[in-house]
Amino acid sequence: MKNFTKRIIALFAVLAVSASSFAGCKKEEKKENQATMTYPFEVGAAADGNALTPGDPNANLDAADPVVDATAEPATEIATEVATEIEEVTDAEGEAVTEYVPVTEADGQEATDAEGAVVTEAVKVTNVVTNIVTNVVTKPADEKTTEAAGYTAKEDGRYAMWIDISENKNFFFEDEMITASFKVKEGIPDGDYKIRIVPDLSDVAGVAIYPEKTIDGVIRVNNGEIDAVDVSNETGMVFYGDAIACKQGDTFDFNINIKNNSGLVAFCIWFYFDGNAFEFIEAFPAGDFEEIARNTEIGGEKSDKE
Repeated sequence: MKNFTKRIIALFAVLAVSASSFAGCKKEEKKENQATMTYPFEVGAAADGNALTPGDPNANLDAADPVVDATAEPATEIATEVATEIEEVTDAEGEAVTEYVPVTEADGQEATDAEGAVVTEAVKVTNVVTNIVTNVVTKPADEKTTEAAGYTAKEDGRYAMWIDISENKNFFFEDEMITASFKVKEGIPDGDYKIRIVPDLSDVAGVAIYPEKTIDGVIRVNNGEIDAVDVSNETGMVFYGDAIACKQGDTFDFNINIKNNSGLVAFCIWFYFDGNAFEFIEAFPAGDFEEIARNTEIGGEKSDKE
């Protein structure tokens, strides 16, 4: 899971470089490349049958159960990774298929010859190929989360995905960026439940961005107050979830936050929770990112509106 979404995001960002070479082309030529420019904010689940399914939704969620059975047997879980690669397209004779695209100068303008004609170059046509690899992982007994008083935790997950390379520049936003709403189910044990955050990020150059720290969220159910997450002393990029106190039957908003954003054009952020403890309701953009997400359109190329 840690690599495949980075490859997807990097692919989109790399395509941005190619798409930007068409900046001076006719509108009809631009539209052929719009699908690679943006992907509006979207929330999905592992069960949706999409390519962004990282694992078995019935696998145990680490630290999700507030009580651990010390006599637990070793646990097994199925880990599925979707590997995405780029392959060259060939014709019936096995020769690489090429297409001609305009050459651009360093300032982004099209290169022209002495007669003023646009200079083009041949590039190879590629396809994105997806392969699914499944591994069975065994955990020691002390890492297994087990049922308490007849209760068993179940991992559930959602992803939030967004891409906007239409302006060929990074976006900067801070603090809350995604809000997810949940309802606490009745009858679950009191205790602390983790919401695990797994961010995959890219900048405009197609380079995968790795936060210096990721802090999972904690939902404290009918177990007293909980201190807010303190990131005031963090100097590098940090992704962190809220710490929330609530009780059975409550509905709460959980924020995924960012600090010291170095600039992004794309992300695929998974958040995992105990599906037997919480009912997922919805997720939406928040904070400074909300306006950025609102301006991202399907295949949108903002220069067409100007």
